Amino acid sequence: MSYEIRHASVDDGEELLELWHGFTEHLSEYDERYHHKESANDRWLQYFESQLLESKYGTVIVAEHEETGELVGVLEARIMGNHPIFRLQNHGYINGHFVSEGHRGNGVGSALLEEVHEWFSDSSKDVDFYRVDTIDGDSYSQEFYEGEAFEPVEHVYEKPIDQDH
Repeated sequence: MSYEIRHASVDDGEELLELWHGFTEHLSEYDERYHHKESANDRWLQYFESQLLESKYGTVIVAEHEETGELVGVLEARIMGNHPIFRLQNHGYINGHFVSEGHRGNGVGSALLEEVHEWFSDSSKDVDFYRVDTIDGDSYSQEFYEGEAFEPVEHVYEKPIDQDH
């Protein structure tokens, strides 16, 4: 199978929602709070169109199946500014990296990462590194990113607040 890796356009919005739903369903397997709200589709499309498309600070990269024209993979990237306290300079952040189940194992996820690496590497972006989060328990994603030369740097913990007391 062959795929075209490209930056998304406004015309991709509705089809990208299907991939986004796949991504949120994947996350919600590990934590039910990642089920999206009723108004999520409209809000995501608005965010996609107003803050990611043709932005200096964000992009959406897609994998399109060359025979069917179907979008089978997606990766959202943002540039985060310098941290006000720490010596974290401008850096990139990957969100929503997802490949539909029937297309995994064909290099689509890696190809999306190669394209975002090129995008982050553009000297005008002044990015020194980029990050991606995985959800606790998702060993497949963790192994995938470590296989792509990502190194774990943080662990996030949370503690619920008992509202009854």
